[in-house]
Amino acid sequence: MTTTVPELGGTGLRRFVMRQLQPTPLRLAVVNWIAQFTLLMIISFFQGVNTAHGNFTMQLAPARMAQIFGFSDAGSYLQAAQNLVANGRILPEWQWVYNLWPPGMVWLDALVLRLSPISFGVTIGLITALIWSAVLSVLTRPFITGLKLLAVVLSIEVLILGTSPFQSWMFDEGLMYADGLATGFFLLGLALIVDRVRVGGLLSVWIRDGILAGVAFAGAIFLRSSYLLAPWAISATAVLVVIIALVARRRHQPQRGDISSQAAMLVAASLSMLLLMQPYLTFVQQTMGRSQLVTTESLFYEYAWQDPTTEDVPEWLLSSGSALGCSIDPVTCARFRDDKAAGHPASADELRNALVVSVLTYPASYVGNRAYFLPKQWFGDEMASYAHVDTDYSKGTVSQSASDGLNPPQGIFYLILLGIAAGVAIVLARRGQWALLIVPVLAVGLLAPFAIAHIEVRYLIPIKLIGLLAPMLLLILRGRRTTAPIGNHQKPSTSDGALTILRTASPNLDHDRRP
Repeated sequence: MTTTVPELGGTGLRRFVMRQLQPTPLRLAVVNWIAQFTLLMIISFFQGVNTAHGNFTMQLAPARMAQIFGFSDAGSYLQAAQNLVANGRILPEWQWVYNLWPPGMVWLDALVLRLSPISFGVTIGLITALIWSAVLSVLTRPFITGLKLLAVVLSIEVLILGTSPFQSWMFDEGLMYADGLATGFFLLGLALIVDRVRVGGLLSVWIRDGILAGVAFAGAIFLRSSYLLAPWAISATAVLVVIIALVARRRHQPQRGDISSQAAMLVAASLSMLLLMQPYLTFVQQTMGRSQLVTTESLFYEYAWQDPTTEDVPEWLLSSGSALGCSIDPVTCARFRDDKAAGHPASADELRNALVVSVLTYPASYVGNRAYFLPKQWFGDEMASYAHVDTDYSKGTVSQSASDGLNPPQGIFYLILLGIAAGVAIVLARRGQWALLIVPVLAVGLLAPFAIAHIEVRYLIPIKLIGLLAPMLLLILRGRRTTAPIGNHQKPSTSDGALTILRTASPNLDHDRRP
């Protein structure tokens, strides 16, 4: 056997090199992820290790960070992680952290403290950039067909990354809070599902991406309690799709949009997510005697019945509209206040039931209250990222400037994207591509509880960012591809090859159909 070696002459060598540099789909995917990671690193470390994020700089010692944050979310995560590393377990005095928040950020902080060879803040910045570069590479992959277009896409991303949802909670405060990472995992799961519906492929590939999406959703749940609704929403959507697939098969109807494959993908996502959660849920049941991952829900109802006229209610609760019960039902509010003063405070169940009754009894007041606070929160300019007062972060008191003003252009931009995403998803669902129902279902599922009792900006950020799926959904709407299901007797026409690095061990693993 002989091996052809390119001639060393100028023309032959030049042709060989040019062939190797051709922008194949896999190479573009790799270049895209590297470019995304580089972009996010620049945003996170634009002043090196001295870059200021929120109330800290990246090179600060964890003990100083914990001192600065105090008992806030980030401070409690970090102090509990230090306790875990020092003692090998969470001592009783820090168990309250696991009562309020899922364990994910504590575990992550502890692993970084124990294993990372570089500083804590820099490591968290690297992890954030890695996760969000994966998200953005999946979202932008359909639009990367050449290096020039890659440059255009990156330019558009710079504009999007300049909005406050990204600046504040992904690359500023969110570096030490769980919100930025949790939102990244959540959007990654959605993007994987939408991208698979766009591309199609063999049943095994649908199941694989369903498992990966389930892993991403489980990561979001372990990092932030607001994502505990995700299993219910995804499982309900999976049941709906399975029923539709079974009815279509029973009636011998053509299964449009690979409906059986979509059902398998959603079932795989649901099962993998629940399996990953089960060990910790069992631990919580055995050690704490509860079935919930956290006990945060009861706090929402306590906040709802705090009377700002007689109690010292924090400003962030007032501005978020959390005192809903007292706003729409002063009589019940006064009764709860008197009972508490008499030493008979209401239970969380009583507070919840009373809130439901008050909403049903005074619907006009409820709608008026939500109509005032919801737009205010949606258009709010969360936190003035990178707007810091000159402070010596290494000692003394740390202060920062913040903005509670409104930013209508940003809010309108994300509202338009969300409207497009939900509208296109519904149209696609009517055409048989039912997996895309997950977009509006999860949007409503995440928003509903906070619209009822507790609206705070960070919980609206995932809803805003769902709109980033809109361009991919529009591609599916415009695209034309074969929708007949592929069985084992059929051979796919070609390999997709442009799968993201997360999903590509080699370009031959996928065997997807092209549109």
